[in-house]
Amino acid sequence: MSFSLLRQSLSLSLNLSVHALLVLFLQSMAKARATRRSLDSFTVKSINKIIREILTLTCPVAGDCVLMRPSDSSKPSYVARVETIEGDSRGANVRVHVRWYYRPEESIGGRRQFHGSKELFLSDHYDVQSADTIEGKCTVHTFKGYTKLDAVGNDDFFCRFEYNSSTGAFNPDRVAVYVDFDFLKV
Repeated sequence: MSFSLLRQSLSLSLNLSVHALLVLFLQSMAKARATRRSLDSFTVKSINKIIREILTLTCPVAGDCVLMRPSDSSKPSYVARVETIEGDSRGANVRVHVRWYYRPEESIGGRRQFHGSKELFLSDHYDVQSADTIEGKCTVHTFKGYTKLDAVGNDDFFCRFEYNSSTGAFNPDRVAVYVDFDFLKV
């Protein structure tokens, strides 16, 4: 057998082996994905609360907002909106697909004087996290809804901007500013 024939034969064998391995890998990935299923809700045992996802694609009602444990315990909890929930066939190993809220100090421009202490920005940053990192539920109100609260709790926040995490752009890029002139009265 000549060297070129041997090389062609080895190349063909390697290509078939790589192809066979690729097929096996793709089949195993399909099986792994098939064992995961979408969940409408999940009970976080550590807080004994039910977390719900966005209801449907045709009716995009926001899912529950949650507080997520940061890796650095000196930082405040992260805030996210639950988009979808998935678990394995037994309902274990639950993962939540979330859309993150950013605090003003986490944005490119940083915290400004007009930002409220409980203000968040809904970002374009999506992620998948273990449901075990959920510390609690919270409520993210519209600014109007927030101003009408009788009492603001620790888990109440408001959002009036969407934030593009890669460009630092806001939508809307302007907001009405309200000034209370009562302090000028003599």
